[in-house]
Amino acid sequence: MVRVIMVTTALLASGTAAAQERLSDYVRGIYEERCLKEDVSACSDLINAGGVPDATRARALAIRGTDRLRKDAVDRALPDLKGALEIAEATQDPAMAKLDPMRGVAGFTPAWRSSVHARLSDALMRSGDKPAARTAAEKAIVLDPRNGLAYSMRARLAGSEEKWPLAMADFDKAIRIGMDDKAELGRTYYLRALVRGALEQPEQAQLVDFSSAIATDPGFALAYERRGDLYDRLGLYEEALRDYDALTVRAPDYGAGFNSACWTRAAYLRREFDKARSQCDRAVALAAEPNNYDSAGLVALQQQRWQDAWTFYDKAVKGDAKMASALYGRAIAAKRLGRTAEATADLAAAQKLDAKVASAFMRYGQTP
Repeated sequence: MVRVIMVTTALLASGTAAAQERLSDYVRGIYEERCLKEDVSACSDLINAGGVPDATRARALAIRGTDRLRKDAVDRALPDLKGALEIAEATQDPAMAKLDPMRGVAGFTPAWRSSVHARLSDALMRSGDKPAARTAAEKAIVLDPRNGLAYSMRARLAGSEEKWPLAMADFDKAIRIGMDDKAELGRTYYLRALVRGALEQPEQAQLVDFSSAIATDPGFALAYERRGDLYDRLGLYEEALRDYDALTVRAPDYGAGFNSACWTRAAYLRREFDKARSQCDRAVALAAEPNNYDSAGLVALQQQRWQDAWTFYDKAVKGDAKMASALYGRAIAAKRLGRTAEATADLAAAQKLDAKVASAFMRYGQTP
């Protein structure tokens, strides 16, 4: 008995049985149970093993395909999702169809096929095949009119063509119906907020949708960024900063998030300059872009690090010669360093590009 348990445990841990394409009924049953609970590794073992009943293989392909899609492995997700539907929509062996429920495997219901078509629509859209994606979304809706993700996919397709009223109607329906996948529901709220913006609907409605996206999927980094940007436009800088700081935690390799947090501290709230400096340094390290250098330059001005400020602004100007804020900031730094001629030239160039640049720097607490 001990030896049997040890052998079975070894098979489950290593997957050698699947690799050798020899699964006993007992071991296959254990893999199948794990796969149907969405254990992607067990599903892959079943797919690789061969000799697996169609109902199980289709579900294993759908589960693995969905997992690959979530990881943006679209090229690998497509064949899995198509393979699942190819099996599910073929004529089934009546004998096996009777055995499947006894093994605890449900039949290919319209609702299940609808869910796979909706995922396939997503994969096709991401691959650039909009006509096929639309066909898959429409089929998903016909199979199950209560499939919220299917309506969300059709809305995304409409939005990609700037058909905003159609997109809004389908996003509304998707949210009313709901969906089990919280990440997809969060994305649906987020995308509806963007459509509201395109339709010039009230900012408050957009904020509600961004907030619903975050409440549904707290790890959804883009929703923090967009809500922060909206707070920023509304002059609600404390709220914006909270979202930008949250974004830096959830997306530690995203330079724009660190730049937004740095800028809000340095320009609008004018406090915590040491933290702003570290965030701008991180932004520059992640993306050596003119906008990031421009923000780092302002932090240096606020901290009276005149040479650092001049250097950052100079890099911004070299990246974008028409960036008025960088020219104006470089002028302030040059003047503090006693380089009056350079300062005068930069001030003139900046104000020629943007007549409002001086008043903006006054709000930041900086004048030549």
